[in-house]
Amino acid sequence: MATSAQPATPPLSFQLGCRLNGNGPFSPRVGTLTLPRQDSNSIEISTPNFLTMTARGSIPHLSRDHVKKTDAIGWVHVPFESFLERTPPVPTLYPSERPLHGFLGFDPSRHIVSVSLRNWNDARDIIPNGKDSVSALCVRGVRAVTPAAYNSYITAIRPDIVVALSDIPFSSTPPSEKRLVKSLERSLLWLGQLLRVNHANVFVPMAGLLDDVARDDFATGLLEALEGSEARELQPLGFHTLNDGVAGYTVDLAPLKRLQQTSSTENDGTSQLVTLTQTSLRPLPEGKPRLLSGCDSPHDILQFVQSGLDLFDSHFAQQAADWGVALDFRFPATPPQVDEEAIEIGVNLYEVEYEMAFTRFATSLRGGAEQHDPGLPICPCIACTPKFSSTPILHSSIDESPAGEEEAPPPFTRSYIHHLLHTHEMTAHVLLAAHNLSVLSRFFADIRAFLAEVSSAPDAEERFNEEIRRFGAQYKRPDELMRKAKLNWEDVNLARGKGRLAREKAAKATENPVDITQHPETVLPDVVP
Repeated sequence: MATSAQPATPPLSFQLGCRLNGNGPFSPRVGTLTLPRQDSNSIEISTPNFLTMTARGSIPHLSRDHVKKTDAIGWVHVPFESFLERTPPVPTLYPSERPLHGFLGFDPSRHIVSVSLRNWNDARDIIPNGKDSVSALCVRGVRAVTPAAYNSYITAIRPDIVVALSDIPFSSTPPSEKRLVKSLERSLLWLGQLLRVNHANVFVPMAGLLDDVARDDFATGLLEALEGSEARELQPLGFHTLNDGVAGYTVDLAPLKRLQQTSSTENDGTSQLVTLTQTSLRPLPEGKPRLLSGCDSPHDILQFVQSGLDLFDSHFAQQAADWGVALDFRFPATPPQVDEEAIEIGVNLYEVEYEMAFTRFATSLRGGAEQHDPGLPICPCIACTPKFSSTPILHSSIDESPAGEEEAPPPFTRSYIHHLLHTHEMTAHVLLAAHNLSVLSRFFADIRAFLAEVSSAPDAEERFNEEIRRFGAQYKRPDELMRKAKLNWEDVNLARGKGRLAREKAAKATENPVDITQHPETVLPDVVP
């Protein structure tokens, strides 16, 4: 494949700011990721921060207008496998200077768009990868994608950041040692093939699964000097090692968690994941951004921020919106009262207790129009701080625009969302998605502010660790909350649609069985005499 003279997109830069433990490689840190634009100002993402996940290129539940109205969305990630039902994929045919931005409707002056082949959080078992292909899952089944095909898609759609192909098995069964070695070799080979396209911003997934030695071998392989044909093709581009062409690193937790479920390890799951992540990153330079996908809670996010990770995905917050959960947490946590029990990180608005709850979504944040609780920060989402057009549409000559400024509307209430959820109104998930992303954005902003505030203190690391412990004592892990919310969502989802009458009849029979030995009068004869 011929190499291009110039990168398809301008190279991003990552500038590290303060860190809490001097020059330690795995200490909490603050940084700024900058992506220059040729036709506008640069886009800056302060870290720690998050990127927003998409489904078929759209942020679930949010329209383009919703995306434009929020500042919580700055980096959008697109799993490209969802477009593989057609050949060639539709986004590759869009005529634009920035095809992916134009096709999906994201503003190049505001949004960074990254692409990977697989959905990071989809760890379902699928057909194993081939020696020259990766299995991807689209609406028409599994597709085998070769490195050449993937590279051609990337060249056509021109994303800001591309995640390299990696031969990481998605399986609940641990691979053999031979299969694991092949995985490392293919991942390094495919990375070199992608760098030949000369894309400026390549993030590489760290391979090796649960094997410490394999993860270290892969990281070391990125730093080895290039040889043979690979050296002849990449050295003219300024790459003497594969790592020279890498802009950042990604660690995917989903396949690791699948293997943890079937392993007999007695270690804490999150602690093991932190150790594996550090094993992958230890040999590599510290000045490149580190992206982690698959965190299930803010508790896990804090633990990985404590270990020097910079970027995270928003999967758990968006999934909470799918299941009717409005997030409600802050960092640092509010000082607990005496004998106060831990609270949930959100509220399950499917539950009947919210049927008459005429309060805002979050108690830790307030709405823009609310004057009470002035010490609380404002949640700027469209649910807590609604914004309506000041120039309504005039339908006739006798219509008049309202005189003067209208008062800011109050926030939407929990009871309203409870009603919308139980009546299958899409607006419920729109408001929840916007709210949860704003809460997550505020969470990361508070982390950055705290790190910057204490960075010069001699006990900075101890103070941050204490706040993490206090957060864990104040807020419960969301496992049980999400489990119940998912069950409620399934019940309401099945309450309508095909087969409803049969399901209701079966449920009624199960709940109120008739015992004919105790109530023979309730049994009617087959034939009336």
